[in-house]
Amino acid sequence: MKVTLERLPESRVQLEIEVDDERLERSLDAAYRRIAKRNRFPGFRPGKAPRAIVERAYGRQGLIREALDDLVPDVYNEAIEAQDVPAIGQPELQIDSLEPLRFKAIVPVRPTVELNDYRSIRVEREPVEVTPDMVDQQLEALRKRHATHVPVDRPVQWNDILIADVSATIDGEEVLRDDGAEFQLRDGETLFVEGLAEAFLGLEKGKSRTFDITFPDDFHIERFRGKTATFTITVHEVKEEQLPALDDEFAQSINADEFPTLQALRERIEADLRRTLEEAAENRFRTAAVDKLVEIATIEYPRILVEHEIDHLIRDAMGNDRQQYLAYLQTIGRTEQEFRETWREAAETRVKRSLVLEKLAEAEGITVSAEEIEQELDSLVAPMGDDAERFRQMFATEEGVATIRRNLLSRKTLERLSALARGELQEEQA
Repeated sequence: MKVTLERLPESRVQLEIEVDDERLERSLDAAYRRIAKRNRFPGFRPGKAPRAIVERAYGRQGLIREALDDLVPDVYNEAIEAQDVPAIGQPELQIDSLEPLRFKAIVPVRPTVELNDYRSIRVEREPVEVTPDMVDQQLEALRKRHATHVPVDRPVQWNDILIADVSATIDGEEVLRDDGAEFQLRDGETLFVEGLAEAFLGLEKGKSRTFDITFPDDFHIERFRGKTATFTITVHEVKEEQLPALDDEFAQSINADEFPTLQALRERIEADLRRTLEEAAENRFRTAAVDKLVEIATIEYPRILVEHEIDHLIRDAMGNDRQQYLAYLQTIGRTEQEFRETWREAAETRVKRSLVLEKLAEAEGITVSAEEIEQELDSLVAPMGDDAERFRQMFATEEGVATIRRNLLSRKTLERLSALARGELQEEQA
């Protein structure tokens, strides 16, 4: 066979393949025998009809098309092996001619990544500050979690907890019904649609109200956009939120051993806030460093990687229940392709980040040793107590060890990139 190779954009390779007549003839003979076995020809036992009879019934081109089922995959596989093509997906095939047999195969291949001057990357890490107001906000949230809800006999106000029925119709068709719903009415928070929360204000227990709301053009449910719905609300119960006093007794109610005073509680909240903010700042710093690495790199990759990443993102978000997924699409009024497009940008970003980090690990010679995997296994099973050994056996499978290796490699690579971005490796670089 003759093979011509051409490299295409987006990490693709086109192979133009021409099969020699002798090989085609051998494939035609095999195809004839397959057809003869599975079909009846008058005057001949199954599998005994001569080729001329079979070819007269199917035609030469029909025989060739039967031969292609086995011939094309075999020839294609031989071609990519001979040309050392690093294929990572199925090819797009196009038959150009049957006699002589010529066809094209466009196949996605491994991405190519050039990091360029990656050691020059520098990123500023934002400072972290914990203010008294931030501590006060956390204390207020704690008070709300320990608040009591007391029934009241008065009109509805902001921050009340309601038990109510809510229904809505559009052009006589019921589009919403939620009976006995319990929720808190918070000022500034939208309840399903703008204007619904405000409609509860002033209503008393046992009272109803009917009113119209027009959905905005950018409403999250497409089929409701721009339409006017008639809402009916009925209040069954009104409760008032009563917060505990902010004093030492309140701190002790959280944990008397750890927080004998309100000041002790404030100090713990401040420390927890600082740790959380430091972790968030470090994550943003690392993300910025990876994005900088992507920015200066030269990356070429096949579209199939993005499509696979979209599959992963949707599966993570929606689960594996396809019927439930399709029902959700119907609810939001989108086709599968439209929904996939909403994930494309995120998928492309993830693919690029993954590729540059993989290349960085290679460039910096970052590896994971068996000892590091063992240490990671120890840390994973340590909290399991008496079940530690059982969990170790679960994690120590081939798949589990591969996952641990990937996670460790990713962690070490990000740590290396962070050191580069901080300028901590200038002396080594010099």
